[in-house]
Amino acid sequence: MINIEILFFGKLKEIWGTKQIHMQTDCQTIESLYQELLKKLPEQPHKDSIKVAINDEFASWNSAIHENDSIAFLPPASGG
Repeated sequence: MINIEILFFGKLKEIWGTKQIHMQTDCQTIESLYQELLKKLPEQPHKDSIKVAINDEFASWNSAIHENDSIAFLPPASGG
């Protein structure tokens, strides 16, 4: 198990009711982490519409996650 921080922005922050959670996980990639989160709250947007970052650097869905990483999920910008 690793300890990570997850940050939610925009609509995801509204869905989760918080901007940040800390959790322990066995997940090894952002993709597997998102699938784990979907089990807890299935009404999240499809991953194709979300950008992800690890420790303030944009990342891909198959990027590895490590102890104490900060994972950010950023939905598409909205508004005009």
